[in-house]
Amino acid sequence: MDLYRYFHPHHNPRLISEPVRALELSELEQAATELRMAIARAQVRSKNASLGLKSEENYEEILVALDFAIASIHQISEEHPGDEPEVLEQMIDERSDAPGWENWTRLLRQRIELLTHGIQQDVDSNHDVIETEKTGTNDDE
Repeated sequence: MDLYRYFHPHHNPRLISEPVRALELSELEQAATELRMAIARAQVRSKNASLGLKSEENYEEILVALDFAIASIHQISEEHPGDEPEVLEQMIDERSDAPGWENWTRLLRQRIELLTHGIQQDVDSNHDVIETEKTGTNDDE
């Protein structure tokens, strides 16, 4: 996954004036988590077959720094108000032609469909409640 091009204004001028989207924050958190797992595995490999490099001791410090980065990104993600379906559609438009994003596009389209149908169901449910209150009847009784 080539995330860099979707976060750097040089590759995507839209980023100069647009706020970070919730899905982008989730992607950053996932990428940081995957990097942490890769570094942890490199640390194990280094211990098993050391090259005798002095810098091999730095793995633990790198892992602590990555834990901080992951926790910080997670906190920012939790505070984000979320993405509207239109914003998610915009992301699909930006990435749909890029190689390797086919599954991502398919999954995001499914998410948009669920969001859209979920919002419509909530509206329908609220409408039913309002109509019941207006008429004073309840079909469940």
